[in-house]
Amino acid sequence: MSKIINKIAKNYINIRGWKTNRKIVVIESDDWGSIRMPSRDVVDDLKSKFPLANNTFTILDGLERTEDLIELFSLLKTHKDSKSNHPVITACSLVANPKFSEIKENNFANYYYETIHQTYVNYGEKNLLNVWRDQGINSNLLYPQFHGREHLNPLKWLNVLKSGNEMELNAFELNCLFGLSGAMTPSNQLYMAAFEANSEREKGYVKEAALDGLSLFKNIFGFSSISFVPSQSKQFEEINQTLVQNGVLFSQAGQYFIPKGNGTFRKVDRFWGDRDQYGMTFWRRNCNFEPYMNNSDEIDKCLSEVAIAFRWGKPAVISSHRINFTSRIDKEHRDTCLHRFDQLLTQIIKKYPDVEFLNSAQLAEIMLKSQK
Repeated sequence: MSKIINKIAKNYINIRGWKTNRKIVVIESDDWGSIRMPSRDVVDDLKSKFPLANNTFTILDGLERTEDLIELFSLLKTHKDSKSNHPVITACSLVANPKFSEIKENNFANYYYETIHQTYVNYGEKNLLNVWRDQGINSNLLYPQFHGREHLNPLKWLNVLKSGNEMELNAFELNCLFGLSGAMTPSNQLYMAAFEANSEREKGYVKEAALDGLSLFKNIFGFSSISFVPSQSKQFEEINQTLVQNGVLFSQAGQYFIPKGNGTFRKVDRFWGDRDQYGMTFWRRNCNFEPYMNNSDEIDKCLSEVAIAFRWGKPAVISSHRINFTSRIDKEHRDTCLHRFDQLLTQIIKKYPDVEFLNSAQLAEIMLKSQK
């Protein structure tokens, strides 16, 4: 029954809105640049103390390594579309991380951050950004777009730390962002959604952080981002005005959640090409490929979703998180996921000889031209 419901839902989100007769595939991957678990030793330490550290996503998600990019680029180069372009992953990127030492020195009174360049250096990956720029961006293999300044709401995180939450304080001492849900952390203490805000003070802070993040993004990557996706798909609506005024004209989050101020959220569904009152235009991630979940039918399920998208004249926008491409915690996990990704690409190209692989900025430009 769940498969039937999912198929109905996938058809529903693809029926309405902007259409194209081109068979476009866009792969959007969240969380690049953000820390989570620093190492296997940290994972083992936290698992010994907190049952929720057994959460699959948490124990496998860590900062990308230079080796990960090289392995990914090597795989992507083995495939070509109908126009001899390689598949490209849109890396929805964070550009800063908490500066734990300074935050601790100030007793959690103020928030301090470091850029991802500084994070890479601290993690022994000083050449990673050069590899990303020279090989990933210039060859259109790993193309960044904006996901936020950091993958957290600093005001909420500092409040959690000051409240004495044992789990989060343990993680903090290990320079780790735990960010787990529900069972051990009250809902009002969840802090990983960077664009969530309720009060005017919180909204002002988030707007300033977004502007700062966009400036950092341009300085780091050498160009501005035309699209974004809010972390955890949560945001207040007015942030779109700030983003649009600074060149971010498209949202990858056709479905997102607006905080209602009491710990609950209102779901918003946008169809392809919808434009809000601020001028933000939306598209939908209409396919999923998350091999880290180790589902036996992951490839077939994604191929089915691609077929539904093409049937209704929509690009197939595949959501696949960074966790599927990185090895900081477990190299075998990365290699298994890459093998499945390779199989998926092979099947897409075989089934759709006229397929085109584009990044999100290229899709945005196509949609912009159609609006004129």
